[in-house]
Amino acid sequence: MERLPLPERRGARRGRAAGIRSRRGVALILVLTTVAILTSIAVEFGYQSRVNLRLAENARDELRAYYLARSAVNLSRLLLHFQKQIDQLGGQLGPLLTNLLSGQAPTAPAPQTPGAPAPTNNLGIRLWEILPIDSNAMTGLLGGGDLSALVPPSDAYGQSLQRDETRRPQIQGPPLHSFGSFEGAFRAKIVDENSRINVRSLDGLGAGPMAALTQLRAMMSDPKYDFIFDEEDANHDRVRREDVILAMKDWIDLDETGTAIDPTNPSNPFVNGFSDENSAYDRYVPRYKAKNAPLDSLEELCMVRGVSDRFMAAFGDRLTVWLPVDGKLNINTNDPAQMLTNILSAAANPNDPKLRDPRLLAIVLQEIQMRKMFSFLGMSAQDFLAVLKANGIQVNPLLDNPRSPSNFLASTSDTFRITATGRAGRIEKTLTAVVRYDDLLGKLLYWKED
Repeated sequence: MERLPLPERRGARRGRAAGIRSRRGVALILVLTTVAILTSIAVEFGYQSRVNLRLAENARDELRAYYLARSAVNLSRLLLHFQKQIDQLGGQLGPLLTNLLSGQAPTAPAPQTPGAPAPTNNLGIRLWEILPIDSNAMTGLLGGGDLSALVPPSDAYGQSLQRDETRRPQIQGPPLHSFGSFEGAFRAKIVDENSRINVRSLDGLGAGPMAALTQLRAMMSDPKYDFIFDEEDANHDRVRREDVILAMKDWIDLDETGTAIDPTNPSNPFVNGFSDENSAYDRYVPRYKAKNAPLDSLEELCMVRGVSDRFMAAFGDRLTVWLPVDGKLNINTNDPAQMLTNILSAAANPNDPKLRDPRLLAIVLQEIQMRKMFSFLGMSAQDFLAVLKANGIQVNPLLDNPRSPSNFLASTSDTFRITATGRAGRIEKTLTAVVRYDDLLGKLLYWKED
């Protein structure tokens, strides 16, 4: 066999060594690439696992928070059921207690006529303002629950054997309480809708439209609200105070003709004008038409011409859309601004210069507060009118007869709004319900989940 010369043999060996080294570099690159890919897959898998775990926890806590809020709504409806019984009892015992305190012989209450309105409460007891609906009060009443189920087991050195999930960030709110195997909290706020201005009365009969018009005028009359009506809204529309009232009336009435105000007719202040009630909405983007039906929610008011976000921020908590057209106004309110509105609506002449005297109004408000605080029988609508007459304010004669269909004042409420909040973990759920008295736990008029 012929051997290659020495220089050629050395060159061949160097070539084979270079080939081996080149193949080793490719393998290293393949290994590093594979490790990087597997590492990214593992990191992505771990991240997705943590995300799915958090999503599952949030879904679990959302369900818990929802049913905690439902519990607060049900407890509120139960409380209002007791309130209805107290109202009925007050209507029966009020005349008897009044006769006893005045030294007259007690007389039996008159039999209730079928179809007649239920007697009003003269006891002045408002359970929804006295008894709190929250988990803190319920656990104090029913016990704190078994908190041992929430404590993980520990070893001989006191170290936890499980991961402590209760140390994760919590939102602000009331303290959590034990509900079986988890912690949570709930609370509810009840407000009576009868003490607010009934927008639906604008399309009513009798004294209702005039009363609603007077109340809305009084609500918006303060000069500090001029900026709401002097500046253009988001639709580049500048609306006056009375135009907003007329737009509310046009939104809920059945015709498509614009409404006007007749100042010479106090019994029916609204008359049909000669304009199209949808002319303003035709200029909006997108265009729409007036509903020509009762409002279903306060949020729907934002579609009415002139009802902007600033308007709702200023007056939204003083309006209601869930009362019947002939719903009566409850004079027992704790809002001084609303009480001033009630005074103006009850006056025979809301434009009387005497009603613009701040000293007189302050005296009337003080006497009303004193009557409410120190009267065992509470303050009825007739007591409210008596305070006005004692201070020289002429009262609308339609209000002197408490059983008159034109009398729009009352001292009790039958429609309530419940705002309930449930909290579990990081999740907070809010439910809004509007209920009206019936033979059970109240007829549900409105339901909203946030």
